Amino acid sequence: MQALQGVKVIEFAYGMAGPWIGRLMAYCGAEVIRVESKKRPDVTRQYVPPWAPEMGMQTQLSPWFTDWNAGKRFVALDLTRPIAIELAKRLVAHGDVVVENYATGVIGRLGLGYAELNQVRPEIIMLSTAGFGDSGPCSRYITWGPNIEAMSGLSTLSGFPERSCTITQYAYPDAVGALHGLFAVMCALDYRLRTGKGQYINLSQYEATVGVIGHVIMEYLANGREPARRGNGSLHAAPHGCYPCSGDDRWCVITVSTAAEWERLCHIVGQPEWLTDPRFATLSARLEHASELDRLIAEWTAPQADYAVMATLQAAGIAAGVVQNVEDQFRRDPQLAARGFFEEIEHLKKGKVVATGIPLGLTGTPGRTSSSGAAIGQDNAYVFGGLLGMSAREIQDCIDGGVIETADPP
Repeated sequence: MQALQGVKVIEFAYGMAGPWIGRLMAYCGAEVIRVESKKRPDVTRQYVPPWAPEMGMQTQLSPWFTDWNAGKRFVALDLTRPIAIELAKRLVAHGDVVVENYATGVIGRLGLGYAELNQVRPEIIMLSTAGFGDSGPCSRYITWGPNIEAMSGLSTLSGFPERSCTITQYAYPDAVGALHGLFAVMCALDYRLRTGKGQYINLSQYEATVGVIGHVIMEYLANGREPARRGNGSLHAAPHGCYPCSGDDRWCVITVSTAAEWERLCHIVGQPEWLTDPRFATLSARLEHASELDRLIAEWTAPQADYAVMATLQAAGIAAGVVQNVEDQFRRDPQLAARGFFEEIEHLKKGKVVATGIPLGLTGTPGRTSSSGAAIGQDNAYVFGGLLGMSAREIQDCIDGGVIETADPP
């Protein structure tokens, strides 16, 4: 058995913050049923292949869709129709967990809030995750990862000291919120196992993101000063940076933490005189002259291959690592290869695809991804006919009335 086999999750979600919770649970054996609608397709369904924009929107081909939604089942309901709400409630009656990340208040206005679902299934665990949670003056604001990242303070810490602050170009708060949400759901499942009681979980992605940089906030609370952007620099090590190597956009990071490491580095780069140079002889001096030291180290790394620099320094016990791109990770990273990190997944439209693995490390109950590339409504027959026991006539009536949306043909 897989770790979460037998657990049913009903998902009303979009983007990453909600769907990634279901993705991880499906990987561990839970049956995750995602409720969608063609009238309001998820951002991952609105994918246009960049190499062939003439193909138009391809709802099954997004790599984000595989990353965040593989392994699930998919039904299509128009939740603006009362009969669809009743079908959704019947579906929840078979579930253990509901995950939703609609804008605050939407799920309640649909009649699918916790109060209503608790009447249908008293043991239900419901996670609602939104940018600011369901209370407070900002709770009704619509959010995406980048604006939460800015409000959280994470952006002010990111970037080089002489430049403006930056964002990560990734929906970092979505990932942070999803991992906190997953942990909360597992805690609630454990609580229900011991007490028989479900519960409502309300998660603020904003709070989750502020929480992960709490040590930086403590600096202000303790010292009364805003933490400065340091770029690649450090308060405790020098050199400590990212240095150019030969080739297009090739880099290697290097960190020297001890006097012994510094001595070895000086000999490797052919500059033993740095050991007595007043600018570099001590750690405090190197920190003071970090910019000049970075320039000199860069002169040594620039004509060399990045992997060669890394190998030379690691052999001498100095921390160094190539700044890898995706191709490096997929084709040249021995660590990821040895642990079988990349996963080959059966894709319903493309045959097979390779995706990043789910790094949960469950050795006793290893996870797996069943498939990806499902269409909106792909599993209507299984869910409505098999799970809910609706007859073919009932299903067809719902299709004719626009309640159930049919899947696109293969």
